[in-house]
Amino acid sequence: MKKSILLNALFALVFTSCSTLQFTGNPIDHLAVQSSEIIDWEQINEWQHADIKSENFPGMSVRKVYEELLQDKEGKTIVVAVIDTGIDITHEDLNESIWINEDEVPENGIDDDGNGYVDDVHGWNFLGDSPGDQYELIRLLKTGADFENKDLAIEKYAEMISKDGVKDNLLLIEKNLASDLYYYENDVKQTKKLGYNARTTGDDPDNFLQQYYGDGNVMPKSDDELHGTHVAGIIAAVRNNNIGIDGVSSTAKIMCLRAVPNEGDEYDKDVALSIRYAADNGAKVINMSFGKDFSPHSDNVREAVVYAESKGVLLVNAAGNDGANIDEVFSYPNDNFQNEPEVSSNFITIGAIGPIKNPLMIAPFSNYGKYNLDLFAPGAVIYAPVPSNQYEALSGTSMAAPSVSGVAAIILAYYPKLSPKAVRKVLMESVVKVDFQLELGYDRVKTTMDAISKTGGVVNAYNALLYASNNYKTLRKL
Repeated sequence: MKKSILLNALFALVFTSCSTLQFTGNPIDHLAVQSSEIIDWEQINEWQHADIKSENFPGMSVRKVYEELLQDKEGKTIVVAVIDTGIDITHEDLNESIWINEDEVPENGIDDDGNGYVDDVHGWNFLGDSPGDQYELIRLLKTGADFENKDLAIEKYAEMISKDGVKDNLLLIEKNLASDLYYYENDVKQTKKLGYNARTTGDDPDNFLQQYYGDGNVMPKSDDELHGTHVAGIIAAVRNNNIGIDGVSSTAKIMCLRAVPNEGDEYDKDVALSIRYAADNGAKVINMSFGKDFSPHSDNVREAVVYAESKGVLLVNAAGNDGANIDEVFSYPNDNFQNEPEVSSNFITIGAIGPIKNPLMIAPFSNYGKYNLDLFAPGAVIYAPVPSNQYEALSGTSMAAPSVSGVAAIILAYYPKLSPKAVRKVLMESVVKVDFQLELGYDRVKTTMDAISKTGGVVNAYNALLYASNNYKTLRKL
């Protein structure tokens, strides 16, 4: 009798440990009709958390998730790496959500965990003391060498410096630059000067074998360097603490990787090494809210993307804010070379919507593309932390990407064995499709969401958890 009881108890324990969490509910179907309701602007501060069907904002149904699916359920801690500007790790609404490298002793000047980075307690700063840098097209032009799309680079540089008050018309600026790149050297802001060099780390940014430069200070260099803190807050601002806002994920810990200058473009080397650092140090999601038009070492970045997939890491990429078709005008980083087959299955690119359910839903600045843009997410007028315990509303695909990173962290918190390919599939298959006609860009060109993205839909946390629950066995095979 006792033996039978023990066997039954053992069987129950094994069965329970092998079972997966089941969620029940009715998936949210497509949006077929635009809303005519008047927006309650007093409720806009966390509109990205609203239920896309029952509330007036086209949010990700985050509140619905916590109220209906996750009550009394404890999820696994998920490390989300944020490659960005500095992050204020002391912020009142974020400090409890910062990743800590338990194998590193703070400020002892020793590489305790042997990963090559000394005192990397919360991540790594690949920029050193530099608050900003040049734009990539300027770095390429000042070499004097020929490169692909050099004429386009000169054209874009002409547009860039014309905004600094250069009085010549664009055609004359382009002509002068073609004969003498330094023609306007004294007429433009510092970061647009060809002679400017802000890199202080002592490494060669074209030598990818030099890896261990920079330092462990991931804090912003000034309060103006607010982008990274805002992005991190969207993902993981502490929930239910009656301070500021609630992040999308209640279990995410932010790994801080300072690799994006506050002004100017990121270096490919810093991006590639940041991806590899995150993959080697336990991140399961990497948020990349940055981008540029030129990338001399894009192959090295794609190699890092493939490496991250081998380590089980999903990369969430902001599509960019040029209002451009990125199937035609390529943006970097990306997971393919000029629309060739994707190099991996762990890379997802995000466009931005605003807080309205009508034809103007697509944020006019958002890039798009039937092949290269996967789905849309809330990215306009997103209120989140910025340095020194402050909060601001910012707009950009930079805000849409962390919205998706937060949803990915929720999925992994309850289904941690899913591969990045599987999580990407969950995110894409569970979107809420938008079926009514939309207006694209500032010119308001008539289109549909299906015509400008792979999925034709908006990310939805509630649908994602139901999809993962209902399809878990199949997803585990990916």
